[in-house]
Amino acid sequence: MAEAHPRPKPRWRRWVWLAAGLGTLPVVVVAGHLGLVWWNDPCDTLPLPPPGCGDASRQSHARPAEVVAVCPVLADAESQLGALVRGAAAAGQHIAIAGARHSMGGHTLLDGAIVVDMTPLAHVRVDAASKTVTAGAGATWRQVVPRLQEHGLAVKVMQSNDDFTVGGSLAVNCHGWQQRLAPIASTVRSLRVVTTAGDTVTCTRDNEHRELFRHVLGGYGLFGIITEATLDVVDDAFYEVHTVTVAVSDYGRAFRELTCDPAVGMAYGRISVAPMTFLDRASVNVLRTPATGAPKRVAADPADGIERIVFRGTAGSGLGKQLRDWGEALFGETGGGWRSVLQAEPVAKFANRDPRRVDVLQECFVPMARLDEFVSAIRPLFREHAADLLNITVRDVQPDLDTALAYAREPVFGVVMLVHAEAGSAADERVAALTRAVIDVALAIGGTYYLPYRPHATVEQFQRGYPQATAFFAAKRRLDPHGVFANQFLTRYGR
Repeated sequence: MAEAHPRPKPRWRRWVWLAAGLGTLPVVVVAGHLGLVWWNDPCDTLPLPPPGCGDASRQSHARPAEVVAVCPVLADAESQLGALVRGAAAAGQHIAIAGARHSMGGHTLLDGAIVVDMTPLAHVRVDAASKTVTAGAGATWRQVVPRLQEHGLAVKVMQSNDDFTVGGSLAVNCHGWQQRLAPIASTVRSLRVVTTAGDTVTCTRDNEHRELFRHVLGGYGLFGIITEATLDVVDDAFYEVHTVTVAVSDYGRAFRELTCDPAVGMAYGRISVAPMTFLDRASVNVLRTPATGAPKRVAADPADGIERIVFRGTAGSGLGKQLRDWGEALFGETGGGWRSVLQAEPVAKFANRDPRRVDVLQECFVPMARLDEFVSAIRPLFREHAADLLNITVRDVQPDLDTALAYAREPVFGVVMLVHAEAGSAADERVAALTRAVIDVALAIGGTYYLPYRPHATVEQFQRGYPQATAFFAAKRRLDPHGVFANQFLTRYGR
C-alpha cells in the first residue's frame, strides 16, 4: 500500500505565526534596550566634590586655602561672616561662596580662597498672611517647598528642580517653568547681605541699598554674602496638562495661543532630539487649573519608576532617543499635578551616574520671534560636532528689570541643551567648541547665553552677550575696593 503524503498546513497559519512574531519584535527590542540600560545604570549617585574643590560639573577644580562652614543661627552667622570679611580684606585674601554647588562655571571656586559653605544656614519661615517665605541662604528648595505646602502655598519662581539653595538661585537669578514671569529676582521682597566692609544690611529694590540689591541678585557671589531672603510666593494650584505637537517653525505661534489663558500657571516646550525628527518637531506643554476643581488626593504616577531608565537610555543611542520620543508622544511628558509637587523633583532623578561620563548643560536666550531661526542654525552644528544631544527644553522668560547683569532684556525663549560626553579635558574642549558655535548663533540674532554653566564662551562672546558687563565690573571695583569676593568666573571674564 502506497504511503500517504502528509497534508500541508494551510498557508494562512504561516502568516498568522509571522504576524505574531513581527508583532512581538518591537516589544522584545524595547524591553531588551531598557533592560540593558537598567542593568548598566549605577545604583549610587555621584558624590559632589568637597566645597571649594569642585562643583556639580565635575570638570571645574580648585585648591582653597580654607573652607569655613557658616553658623546655623542667623545672628551668629552674620557676626562670623562680618569678622571673616574684615579679616580677609586686611590680609589681602579672597572669599568664594558655596552652596549646593550646581553653578558650573567656577562661581564657587578659586585657588587660595577662603570658601564659605553656606548650607548650614537653612532656616525657613512662612508668613501665610503676606504670602511670603523667609529662608536662610543655605536652605534648599527641598526644605522650602514642604513648609509652603503646609500652608497651601508654592514657590513663585524657581528652577524646575529642588536641589539648589535659595542663595545660589538668587546669585544666578534663576528661572523655570513659571508662566508670564520674570526671573526670581522679581519675587524678592528683601535681602540680608554681609557687605564687603563686613557690615550686615537689608537691601530692597527701593531703599538706600538698592544698588547692592541690583548687583547681589544675579551677581554670582561677587558683591556680598546673602544670608537671608524674603520672597513672594503664590497659592498652590493643581494643574492638568495639555500637550500639542508642532513643527519648530510654528512653535512661537502655538505657544502664544496656548498660554494666553490666565488659567495657565506653568508651561514649557520640548524640541525633539530623536533621529527621525531631529530639531524639526516640538511639543508645547501647558499646565492649567481645571474648570472642575482640584482633587483632594493624587495617586502616584506608576510610570515614575521607569522615567529615569527611559531617559538614561537615550545616552549614546539613537534607538533610545527614538523610543523616548515615541513614548512621550503616546503617554505624555508629565502627568500634571500640584504646582508644589511638580517643583519638588531632584536633579538626581535623571542625572548621570557614570564617573567616566558627564552631562553638560548650556542655555541660550533668543528673541521669541527668532526661535525657528536659532534652531535651524544650530541643527547642523550638533551633527558637525557629533554631539550626543540628550534633551532640549524651551522656557519663556519675561524681561528682568531688577538686576545689573540681566540676560532677559526682552521677552525671550530660554533654550536649554543637555549634551552627554566623556569626562576629561579633551572631551570638554570638544564640547566647548560646539558651545562657542551655538553661542555665536544666539548672538547673531540678538540673543545671549546663561552664565552659570561651563565657562566655554570666549571673553569676546561674553562682552557681546552682556554689553552691560563693563558697568557691572566697574560697580564691582567700586563696591568691593579690596577685591574680597572673587571666583574663577571673575578671573576669566572680569579682568
